[in-house]
Amino acid sequence: MASEDARYRQSSQFRLWSFSPAQLAEAREKANSLAQSSIGARLAPTPNASAPTSNANTPDRDGTPSLPEFLTPAEEAILVSFYVSELLRAGDHAEVGEVVKATGAAFFRRFYITNSIMTYPPQEMLIVALFFACKAEGIFPNIGQFVSKFGRDRPDEILAGEYLLCQGIRFAFDVKHPFRALKGATMELRRLGDIEEKRINAAERRAREILNFSTLITDAYFHYTPSQIMLAALSLADRGLAERLISHTFHYVPPPTNSGPGTPMAIGDAPMNRKEPKSEDREAIIGSHIRDKVLGTVEACRDMLAKELPERREHWSNKAVFKAQIQPIRKKLAKCRDPDRYNLVELQRARREQAGNKSDSEEDEPEDNGRSLEKDAAVFGDALPRDTKRRKVAKTEDPFGPPL
Repeated sequence: MASEDARYRQSSQFRLWSFSPAQLAEAREKANSLAQSSIGARLAPTPNASAPTSNANTPDRDGTPSLPEFLTPAEEAILVSFYVSELLRAGDHAEVGEVVKATGAAFFRRFYITNSIMTYPPQEMLIVALFFACKAEGIFPNIGQFVSKFGRDRPDEILAGEYLLCQGIRFAFDVKHPFRALKGATMELRRLGDIEEKRINAAERRAREILNFSTLITDAYFHYTPSQIMLAALSLADRGLAERLISHTFHYVPPPTNSGPGTPMAIGDAPMNRKEPKSEDREAIIGSHIRDKVLGTVEACRDMLAKELPERREHWSNKAVFKAQIQPIRKKLAKCRDPDRYNLVELQRARREQAGNKSDSEEDEPEDNGRSLEKDAAVFGDALPRDTKRRKVAKTEDPFGPPL
């Protein structure tokens, strides 16, 4: 049977959405750069333009409208964190569970790694991410009732962004959270028998608060495994319990007395006549370097979560903070956003019309005048449009093959 670590390494979360800090920064910079070039081409003045575009800045001295100042990757990261906090508030308002909110936040953060916040509207995508997270977790709310909770009466605004979200997260719908790991950790601590129940309960409550906010507002899901995130949250809640759990977990269990020599057993097996090693022998058996490596990783994750403790939830909703930090970036965003993709309903309609107008025969790619809807600023995947990779069948050819 594969170990839990081996199963996690086979998951889409590890294969597609695990990054080092340098890789994550590079992906965001690439998405930002692609968005700037794409939006710049659309906002660039044309020779026969009679008036500057609405998103352009004040004209230069020669009368030509200049391009707006684009957001930096750091400014985009601030906005993403702000809108994740808004997503969590929306989840509370819609009365969805903690797992749904966590999945929605993961979808939202994944989407804005492969896409720029200047390309697609975050205030729309956060509702799309929350609605799709309900379905990903096996909850299927009525779309009309769902949008009405947010004062909206057009379900097409949500449905227009669903497939766009699926593309952005690379159809990786499974999100592995640390909530079940926390439950298992507290059960293991209770099994030790020498820790007060009151202390365990207090640590569990505090760790769950951290998991419900700090891990979602930071990049922890991109850098660490669910078990590492859980241990970091438990360490913030009660460092002594976290270190006790690590010290107890990483040890070697010797074979039973009726087995031959040289047959080590995996942790978790429960044979008859198993002898537990003495506590003073565990460090010598496993080696202190392994435990220190685990503690180092947990400590790095702990430092990341400590920057956004649950008390910071009020920070993101504070009016003074919004006016000083968020509002200037949003005003800047209003001038440099993509004019063709910021309205999701119109974008979907235009793509349907474009798909319907395509001929079945082979054609040369039309000239791109900056308005093509096929060249989104995607970080991953091929640069070829989707239709050029599709196998085309001639009208005279039977799609089911020749007769037998």
